[in-house]
Amino acid sequence: MPYGDYETWKTTPIEGEPYLSIIIPAYNEEERIIPTIGAIASHVSELGFPWELIISDDGSKDSTVQLVEELGFANLRVLKPPRNTGKGGAVRRGMLAAHGKYLLFSDADNSTPIEEVQNVLRKLDTEGYDVAVGSRAALGAEEAHRSPFRRFLSWGLRWIVRNILRTGVRDTQCGFKMYTREAGKHLHTVQTIDGFAFDLEILYLASKFGYRVAEVPVTWIDAPGSKVDTRKEVQRFLKSLVQIKLNDLRGMYDKVNRAPGMRVAVITPYPPSKGTLNEYAYHFVRALRQKREDVSEIIILSDELPAGEQYASDRGGTEGVPLRVIAAWRFGAWNNALRILRAIRKTKPDVVLFNIQFASFGSGKVSAVLGLVAPGLVKMFGYPTIVLLHNIMETVDLKSAGFAKNPLLEAIIRIFGNIVTRMLLKVDWVALTIPKYVEILEQKYKANNVLLAPHGSFVETPVPSFDLPAGPLQIMAFGKFGTYKKVEPMIEAVNLLQSNGHPPMEVVIAGTDSPNTPGYLEGVRQQYGDGTNLRFTGYVAEEDVPRIFGDAAVVVFPYTSTTGSSGVLHQAGEYGKAVVLPKIGDFAEVISEEGYTGEFFEPENVQSLADAIGRLVDDPNRRREIGTQNYIASRGLPIGEVVDWYLLHFQEILKSRAKR
Repeated sequence: MPYGDYETWKTTPIEGEPYLSIIIPAYNEEERIIPTIGAIASHVSELGFPWELIISDDGSKDSTVQLVEELGFANLRVLKPPRNTGKGGAVRRGMLAAHGKYLLFSDADNSTPIEEVQNVLRKLDTEGYDVAVGSRAALGAEEAHRSPFRRFLSWGLRWIVRNILRTGVRDTQCGFKMYTREAGKHLHTVQTIDGFAFDLEILYLASKFGYRVAEVPVTWIDAPGSKVDTRKEVQRFLKSLVQIKLNDLRGMYDKVNRAPGMRVAVITPYPPSKGTLNEYAYHFVRALRQKREDVSEIIILSDELPAGEQYASDRGGTEGVPLRVIAAWRFGAWNNALRILRAIRKTKPDVVLFNIQFASFGSGKVSAVLGLVAPGLVKMFGYPTIVLLHNIMETVDLKSAGFAKNPLLEAIIRIFGNIVTRMLLKVDWVALTIPKYVEILEQKYKANNVLLAPHGSFVETPVPSFDLPAGPLQIMAFGKFGTYKKVEPMIEAVNLLQSNGHPPMEVVIAGTDSPNTPGYLEGVRQQYGDGTNLRFTGYVAEEDVPRIFGDAAVVVFPYTSTTGSSGVLHQAGEYGKAVVLPKIGDFAEVISEEGYTGEFFEPENVQSLADAIGRLVDDPNRRREIGTQNYIASRGLPIGEVVDWYLLHFQEILKSRAKR
């Protein structure tokens, strides 16, 4: 085996679309998963095509996930559901998340040796079949170490299947099946059985929908350590057989046969809206538009724009999935929940995603709280709903955020915040990007529908050169300012450095006022001027973001508190920037969990901030070192794969509803 091919696969992400995706469902496989990964990776890497490996965990209670994650292989992914669903559910999650031209699922015990992959692949790639089934019953197959009892049992079950379901396949249960991408994603989208007999349903559906299925003889070894309780699984198998026939008689499969994809509604601020989280929405939707196999239309319900401005919609074409942007609510209005519900009922999406934080719908206490009723209201009217919640009331400094000026008012707001949180938790899933948030909601509210969601990196930037434009070093802050993001200490810190003989610097304030503090930046401009060492860019369009970050020598976070996982920190990492930030609240969580670093300062302490900036201004090597580490940290998970994560949960919701 060319060892270099294996090493390259482990260390270098493939470019473009994989030729093959291999999915391994796993439940408590800590003893077998690493040898299986090694066997598969060493063999497939030498076949000469790009491929990916997906471990689809099924809620393992042992160290399976930890062992796989510690490998750190570039083309290996782990899917982690919130709970155990069954082998069929794990395979479905893997199939729907896969990117390959061909999709193979193989059991974690490697009972069918990976060397059989060329035989099943040949059936699809050369002979034009849609599905290739590894078979222990086909002529030429070999079985080893299988007990006479299990052989007899398999023969009996095959006879039942052959005479009742008439799939045309003698061995439906061998854990080695390959599909074309279209067939795999279609069949596993329609799939309703999550347990051991899911293969039976998949092959019945393949026959029903007219896919060409090849049965390929394979070598099969009955590996020790099986997790299958034979007696229970036989009972479930027979029950599933009846369920499949009933599903078909009821027309359940026909309802979703070759559906064109989901219509997804996203409630969020969206460019050119100046609302918080518009940048995250832009990049999320950009990636969502590339999911043509899963999504047929995206409907963005955003806030009303100032007079003379309008949103741009797109019918699709080269940009991807068609996009509609509707100004459905108004920041600060008391009736935004009703406005959003009205728009949802008019557009009738299949699923709804809220991209929000606690102040998304208004700067006033009443409008902010009433707006947060919207997700629960939408769910109440029957729409599958997920909330991506970027902060929670329990961790927000209300005074710094401009919502409470005295202890009594803060106590009242927190009481209403608890009520609103309980209403938010009525939706199907609440996704959070910081582990501490998940822990708080699970412990305080006893929530069992909260998920730790990946934040994702927005753009696939190349390794930065760290070259800077000629002239003064640009010390930049990016965002929406005026509440807990105050730029005065940053300006004064740079002025202090300049008076002490440090290299020439320019303060760049890139962004706009927070919706809660209109006129803030204009007041700062009047106080400090707008001259050669201080520049206000105003609103930064998405196409200008690479230039703004690329020109910056240092990115400063002049925050007094934090209210969620910082998208700006992730952007700074993507462009390889050294950062200056307070080690407080959510920043501390992100730094600990994701591997970012920087120079730290005490909030609202001008001298401490000046010292931190000075250490980077005076030491280019330190800037490069921090920028490099932040770039590496930002490479964690592309936003496209984050979108796959959400689509997977949308499918889970729709699937569970179809069963009712």
